[in-house]
Amino acid sequence: MTGIIRLDSVRLHRRSVLKAAAGAGTALATPWLWVPRAHAAGEVNVLAFGGYEEPGMLEPFEKETGIKVNLKIHDGSDEEMVALVKTSAPGTFDIMTPTSAFIPQAARDGILMELNDADYPLQDYFPIIASWGPTIVDGKRYAIVNRFGYYGITYNHEKFSEADASSWALLFDEKVKGRVALFDWYLPNMGCISKYNGNANPYDLDATAFGKLAGSMKTLRPQVGMVGNTSQVQQAMAGGSYDLAIAGEWVQAGMYDSGLPFKAVVPKEGGVTWDQAPCIAKNTTRPENAVKFMQYITGPVFQSKLAVAKTYYSMVPNRRAAEVLPADKRELLNLADLDKFDKVFMANLSPRKKPDNDKEWLAAWENFKNS
Repeated sequence: MTGIIRLDSVRLHRRSVLKAAAGAGTALATPWLWVPRAHAAGEVNVLAFGGYEEPGMLEPFEKETGIKVNLKIHDGSDEEMVALVKTSAPGTFDIMTPTSAFIPQAARDGILMELNDADYPLQDYFPIIASWGPTIVDGKRYAIVNRFGYYGITYNHEKFSEADASSWALLFDEKVKGRVALFDWYLPNMGCISKYNGNANPYDLDATAFGKLAGSMKTLRPQVGMVGNTSQVQQAMAGGSYDLAIAGEWVQAGMYDSGLPFKAVVPKEGGVTWDQAPCIAKNTTRPENAVKFMQYITGPVFQSKLAVAKTYYSMVPNRRAAEVLPADKRELLNLADLDKFDKVFMANLSPRKKPDNDKEWLAAWENFKNS
């Protein structure tokens, strides 16, 4: 997922930011590394996707540490975010929050600082996210996921049942022709259809499997009535123009919580994930402040608020953050049963990644859109 989700003409405002999260600073702060023994003067420069700018998100960090956060919200792509950090003068950005799919190359390009696991509350993370493959390169950690979610089928539950949406085959059914909307990004859409084709590792395809994927996308094309940006698709679905999308809780949960008839499910063939993986620029001139900020945003206080950000909802990897969410929000975000989360919910999802033949994937997507 990329950029900031903003709804201009259809504002799906959340009813409130959690009272539990708002009060979490007092209840949860004591054991956490981000709370220093003495205020530390200075600043930290952060380049982040939407959500961090919302009221109450960063104030606890600034109050407890004395560190001023200079925040720049990025509304472009992950590639642009990484390139901006790479080409900026040392200290311009201390922290960035790209998708983990971009971490391995950024690490190999030498623009990320290695992280020490002992500095962060990974023991309270869901194990599968704590050891998330793309964040660890050649045995060294360069990023930590602090929000994530999935791409499955988001569906109008007044027209389709959960059983209907339990397979990607629904999108190919003649009865939904023209009623499917897609977000204009090739990796999640093609990755999900790759899962439908039976590829356990949806982005690691040989020539035959990739040819089959291109064929499946061609078959899907008549079903798709719209390919647009995030705001366009959400507004069109909210207005009743489309009933189905390849999307998860980051679209569905906010609409559902605002009274719109959309639910989401991971089909039996599986889906793919999205995430944001904060990391520290290797050329930071404020490494201590950057580490403190990373400690804060990987902890429960921040994540419990980020889960229900007005920008978009998301699942959170810190169990302690999930535990303070009200029951209805945990249910909405697939966090109701934390003990089964790793083995049941996450078991059918594959990390979104950049394929080795990325240019071929992008070309196939452009052909899909233009056909």
